Amino acid sequence: MTPADRAEPAEPASSYEVCEGWGMTLSRRMFLGGAASVAAIGLTGAGVASPQRAFALDPDGMESKMLFGDAQAGASSIPKEGGGGNYHSCRIPAILAIPGTSVVIAIVEGRPNDNLDASGNFNLLMRRSTDSGLTWSGATVLAGASLDCWSNPTLVHDRTTGRLYCFMLRRQSGELIEIDPKVHLATSDNNGASWTAPMARTDLDQPGTGNDFIGPGNGIQRADGSLVVPARGRLIIKEPTGDWTNHDVPNGLYVNAAGNRPHPYGEGTVAERSDGQLILNYRATNWELDRGFPMARRVAIGNPGDWQMFGAEHWRTQIIDPGSHGAQISHTIGGKPHLIHLNSNSSTRDNRYAMTLRASADDGETWKLYQRPLSNDPLASQGDLVGNLREGGYSALTSTGSGIVLALVEARRVQVDNPSQNDLNYDSSCAVVLRRFNPGWLVRA
Repeated sequence: MTPADRAEPAEPASSYEVCEGWGMTLSRRMFLGGAASVAAIGLTGAGVASPQRAFALDPDGMESKMLFGDAQAGASSIPKEGGGGNYHSCRIPAILAIPGTSVVIAIVEGRPNDNLDASGNFNLLMRRSTDSGLTWSGATVLAGASLDCWSNPTLVHDRTTGRLYCFMLRRQSGELIEIDPKVHLATSDNNGASWTAPMARTDLDQPGTGNDFIGPGNGIQRADGSLVVPARGRLIIKEPTGDWTNHDVPNGLYVNAAGNRPHPYGEGTVAERSDGQLILNYRATNWELDRGFPMARRVAIGNPGDWQMFGAEHWRTQIIDPGSHGAQISHTIGGKPHLIHLNSNSSTRDNRYAMTLRASADDGETWKLYQRPLSNDPLASQGDLVGNLREGGYSALTSTGSGIVLALVEARRVQVDNPSQNDLNYDSSCAVVLRRFNPGWLVRA
């Protein structure tokens, strides 16, 4: 299905956004607009005239709001198309600020009946902003044909042609979800206002059969113009004059008796360092964690065919990880290149509720100087009582031309007082929250 462009709805006029059904605000202060709080920044882009704009933030530089609500989110709930109530959960976010414009695209999986992978019939839901994330369109369906699961949205933009790409996987429903997923690709030539129908790209499928991952989140465009999208066991790369092709990434530590590593990498990210090399950052798979591999991110640097590790440290143990997807982008702070990373800073398997922002000023060599948990600026509805949210899980980051960073983060709805980790992971509905912040919140002078 191809959503048509729609006018951006007006946000509430007050400085506080109240989500009906909660009896509380999600953010201490809504994103503010108006002439007094808007500074226009002149940026240019291929075929684009509108600039990105910087809006005033809370005094501490960090704000939050509900973007894709779960079924219990009151007015923020996402209705199922064709009626039948609201989506039970929204998960697996992707977000991209299109360079040289004020357009931001946000996409999630809408899970109609449950939060679990095997619950089936996922649609990809999109919201679009034309003012750098201040206001947003209603949710539309980007991919939803059939009762199969449309999953793992991953966005990348070509500044040369102006084309926007969304990679995704089409999976079977229920217990067959991990059997032979198929890569699909949708494109937009008007900054996400309308899209082609997703087309199968069997040439880009994971070799062999079994579970596959694309992203989720973002790909990148390198300085040389090539596009790079992370995927399981490979990068999907498009050179400026060519088509998309698969390129293997370095194997992990485990090699079985046949000389093969049957479970290469989990979901991952890619960024370009200041020295022009790629930095890959992947989660450990459940298979690895079950066999005692470190609770940490797997990192490699280099280029296809020439990968290196950080000395002998194949696992980036400076970045603790409980086995969940994280987010990573490059971003200029104070005129200097940095990498920004977001994941759960927990060494307890599957504990996704210790979301922590990190920044590295040395191309990912060290991460300990700048790190700060999102709980330092909690959601107003954050807590352990029924109806509250617990922020944590999959996340996505994007860098706007105004210097502000946008993040999407999963947040689980508390169903019982003082929930266990199991209660949160399996028995809760899930929403997706937008975080909007100045990097100074993390990297302090």
